[in-house]
Amino acid sequence: MKKPLIFAIETLVVVGLTFLGWLLPLISLPILRIFANIGTNLLLGASAWVAIKLSGLSVDFEWKNYKQFLIGAGVCLVLSLCIAWIPALCGCSLVGAHQTFVLWKLFFNLFYFLLIIGPVEELIFRVYYQKTLVAFFGARKWIGVILASALFGLWHLINGSWIQVAFTFGIGLAFGFTKEYVKDMHYPGISLCHGLYDFLNYVVTITI
Repeated sequence: MKKPLIFAIETLVVVGLTFLGWLLPLISLPILRIFANIGTNLLLGASAWVAIKLSGLSVDFEWKNYKQFLIGAGVCLVLSLCIAWIPALCGCSLVGAHQTFVLWKLFFNLFYFLLIIGPVEELIFRVYYQKTLVAFFGARKWIGVILASALFGLWHLINGSWIQVAFTFGIGLAFGFTKEYVKDMHYPGISLCHGLYDFLNYVVTITI
């Protein structure tokens, strides 16, 4: 199967599964809604994995390089301070309204963001889309990083707004350029960075 066709099909699958997420609030039982949400995200990750394999790409599962986790945590903290913590402390939250603290939600979100959202979204956007676009542009691989980040931003338009698109485009650029140009950064490190960033944003909403 030709790569442009794989690219188009994967994009349709990602958009379709994301729109399917609109139906989740219709599930009355909270526990079923949680499992359906996790299942939808796992399907997104599985579709990206299939696209990666059909395109002849590889996933850099380099777990033993511990520098990537320190780099990922550092990038995450800078982003979270600039986008979440400082604005919230100044009375202008950019990551959502205040939420009531619930202990089980704290632990669930730690699991959800670090083990589901971070790995799945990075597999889609920084592994499949970014690698595909970087390979297409060759020596001008920075264009591929920007376009993959733009797709990451536009994807959030389905469940968000143009303001969210702009923010996630900027965040995608930070993740994308870190993944592409930092020698010690691999898929596990950028997944940690993404998941931890989302979790810290949640922590802001329950503390400030």
